[in-house]
Amino acid sequence: MTRMGEAATRSIENVKSTREHWVDFLRVTATFLVVLAHIGVWGGGPGWAEAFFYTLSRIGVPLFFMLSGYLLLPKEEDTWMFLKKRAWKILIPFFFWSIVYDVYTNQSLASSGLTLEALFRLFVRILRGPRAPHLWYLYALIGLYLFTPILRLFISKARKSDLWYYIILWLLAVPVFLIVQGFTPIRSGFELYYFSGYVGYFLLGLALGQMEINPKALRWVVTLFIMGFAVTFIVVSFNLFPELDESVLRTYFSLNVVAMSASAFLFLKQFGGRVPPSTEGALLTLSRSSFGIYLIHMLVLGWVLQAGALIGIGQSSGPSLVAMPLAALIVFVISFLITHLLRMIPLVKTVVP
Repeated sequence: MTRMGEAATRSIENVKSTREHWVDFLRVTATFLVVLAHIGVWGGGPGWAEAFFYTLSRIGVPLFFMLSGYLLLPKEEDTWMFLKKRAWKILIPFFFWSIVYDVYTNQSLASSGLTLEALFRLFVRILRGPRAPHLWYLYALIGLYLFTPILRLFISKARKSDLWYYIILWLLAVPVFLIVQGFTPIRSGFELYYFSGYVGYFLLGLALGQMEINPKALRWVVTLFIMGFAVTFIVVSFNLFPELDESVLRTYFSLNVVAMSASAFLFLKQFGGRVPPSTEGALLTLSRSSFGIYLIHMLVLGWVLQAGALIGIGQSSGPSLVAMPLAALIVFVISFLITHLLRMIPLVKTVVP
């Protein structure tokens, strides 16, 4: 082997050795959980199965936000270069899939046809809000990306204590105070919206991603997840406190969901770092297709429902404990295959980056 060949081999081996495989594992897990979240009720019971899988799937989107924070915030990159790269990867899929879902699913052009006025109205609808329920994530992500260069300036100068200062204030101002407002007459006149939104998850992902935990601490992590899961499951299963605002106990900003998401992030980071070398290639392939799977899976879900009806398999077939994860797996795999094929086509791959 020539010196150049030896150098290239060493370079490839170095990339493989430094790659954080837990990132791929966590991204694939989060993608599957998002698919599971949109499956709905499948099977004939037991009745608590829907609440169980719904509760489990609540951590999917927070995991995405935390992982994005971990990957993006530490990088040193020119603001214009960052926005240019992200605009290419986000805006093209954003507009393409918004149009697809609006035209194909909502049949928005069926009556008016393809006219300049219809296209203008379509553009306005996209700007006003998601054209499919799951596309809300792109709106939130675009906002975070615009704010990322400013957050990077903070991160470049911040000590760990400064980072945790913001995270703790976010936890107090959002999930904790939601509980306080929901169950007590206490209200606040202070302007705490500076600590609201998904920025907290972004920074939490960075802090947790840089954290190393020992086996004893891991037991506390698992305990925290079980506690958050139990509260969420009981609330959803028995429809407790229906008079409360949804954000108190049922949304991504609820304290119980934040606890589940943060502990799951740490656990999956620990577990994903031990994936067998033989699975790393497949995991990387799935990970690279995760965004495309997210974008297309709602279309695939509709096709699976139609195909099931044609062959006599309805949503009430089989036990829910098997039917729901199996349906999610089928939708996930088909979405991956379509995404993988699209990524092999020049230009077309830009819609599933």
